[in-house]
Amino acid sequence: MSSTQFNKGPLYGLSAEVKNRLLSKYDPQKEAELRTWIEGLTGLSIGPDFQKGLKDGTILCTLMNKLQPGSVPKINRSMQNWHQLENLSNFIKAMVSYGMNPVDLFEANDLFESGNMTQVQVSLLALAGKAKTKGLQSGC
Repeated sequence: MSSTQFNKGPLYGLSAEVKNRLLSKYDPQKEAELRTWIEGLTGLSIGPDFQKGLKDGTILCTLMNKLQPGSVPKINRSMQNWHQLENLSNFIKAMVSYGMNPVDLFEANDLFESGNMTQVQVSLLALAGKAKTKGLQSGC
């Protein structure tokens, strides 16, 4: 049993309402655009499940290194949770050094535990926009 299962009970009241509101703002069309952009830049396949394909952080770290070479010097290929979380943390730090606005960032658990995929989507769309302002042609 993973340690995260202890705080994964059913959501009631306000928590459930907030989660449902966040889910309703998630845009499958934007996900498709992000998938095309990320796969096109990295040459890597995300796979059928967007969250599962990005959760280990390797594709996102590769993406940052394409946008800003050397911004994530070490990408962990291990399937251990702490290595995957370290990749996500390094990706988020690299987004900050790339010039991203802190309000546009997601937290590692937003993606790792599917906590807030809407915020992940907002962050990646903002990153695509930032890349465009820096001269990268993108599909987003």
